Amino acid sequence: MSRKRAVKKEEIRLAPFIHTEKNAPYIYLTHIAAMVPCAIYGSFYYGLRAIILIIFCMVTFTLSDILFTHIAGRGGKGEYFDLSSAASGLMIALILPPDTSLITALTAVLFASIVTKQIFGGPGSNLVNPAAAGVLFVCLVTPSAVKGYAEGGGEGWFMLRTLIFGSKSGEFHDYTNCSFPELITGNFPGTIGAACATCILLGGIFLLMRGSIRMYAPIAYIVTLTVFFPMSNLLAKGTGFSYDGYVAFMLSSGVVFVAFYMLGDLTTMPSRFTAGFFAGMVCAMLTLVMRAFVRPDVALLAPVLSVNFMSFVLDFLMKTISRRNLRSREVDLR
Repeated sequence: MSRKRAVKKEEIRLAPFIHTEKNAPYIYLTHIAAMVPCAIYGSFYYGLRAIILIIFCMVTFTLSDILFTHIAGRGGKGEYFDLSSAASGLMIALILPPDTSLITALTAVLFASIVTKQIFGGPGSNLVNPAAAGVLFVCLVTPSAVKGYAEGGGEGWFMLRTLIFGSKSGEFHDYTNCSFPELITGNFPGTIGAACATCILLGGIFLLMRGSIRMYAPIAYIVTLTVFFPMSNLLAKGTGFSYDGYVAFMLSSGVVFVAFYMLGDLTTMPSRFTAGFFAGMVCAMLTLVMRAFVRPDVALLAPVLSVNFMSFVLDFLMKTISRRNLRSREVDLR
């Protein structure tokens, strides 16, 4: 019997970029569980429209993946459904404004599912984060459709008109006027689930305890943002070296959400410490520079996709360098 025939079915792995012993269903299930506090808070703050958007994105993403899987001939073997569809759909909903129409949400979902994920082979084979790619796509193609940063609270609980028509008057909020309690609890107009820093931190700690994220890139990302934040003030406002607005930026812009749920991803981020740390630094620097010239949501998501594209190359380079260093040490010892 040939070696190819002797390989057991359990030894075949579809996802070439995941470097962990934990299987895909476990990883995505922990991500869903970690985002539940954000979803609950967003539903409580923005009401029924947020609940409908969350369920809609999760269901349509799952149906799109199932349909495309059968069209591509990858279905019917029982090992393909791994909760990645529900996790990506939930993430898309959480990083959308509450007054986003269902058509805009569906556009983001279909782009993320088909173009970003399925064309590259399905779960674990995608080069970039599907949710970030889907939302960035609608931000660039239909920017006016993702400006529904409306107020939350009891009065907006049953405001369902925006699910059909979207929001025409919503604009980006000035977070520098928010107090610290408002910032830490997400009590201001923002995205559905990427604004409450407390809920995001709780989910991030849970992921860290379950071993479902790597902290190389997130730590480098947060540290770099902290050190070089005055540079973005200089580019955006022309002011001198200052940390004015730093706390508001860190707690309200969604960088904490990006750090834990996107840069800690086991699939699209480098697996080695040096490569991950470098990727986090690059992502932060791109965010700070772009923040002065483009919309806040674009400045947040575009750098994530940039370092996703770099991940494989960075891992390969770090692996090559480490092997050469090992050979050099072996030669020296002889």
